[in-house]
Amino acid sequence: MEIIVQHAERNRDTGDVTSYTDVAKVDVSDFVNHGVEEMLEYAYRYTNNVMGSWSIKKEFLPTRDGGEMPNGDYNEDVTVLRQREDGMGQRSTMVFDRMVVGDETYTVSPVGFKKVEQV
Repeated sequence: MEIIVQHAERNRDTGDVTSYTDVAKVDVSDFVNHGVEEMLEYAYRYTNNVMGSWSIKKEFLPTRDGGEMPNGDYNEDVTVLRQREDGMGQRSTMVFDRMVVGDETYTVSPVGFKKVEQV
């Protein structure tokens, strides 16, 4: 099973969400028996830049002094669906972004996730 992570695109003047872009596919097969909330939490964690970059698919990142440091956000379960043209990493998943699990969509809320009612 997989979750598609969609980042919200916003109008710079109004702040309104205008569209969504698929940025990642997260394999949550190991969490199927744990419930959808745990699957969403896993996808959220590993599409956030906490200890490196989730979207730069390298186990080690360069440091300013020419060395390397572990990329704590590297995860083989995450497939990047959209690369930035400048080679920089994607932003973290945040409030108002969405996650699609099968035929259900969830919005990232200030606390947890809210199921989007289909119209």
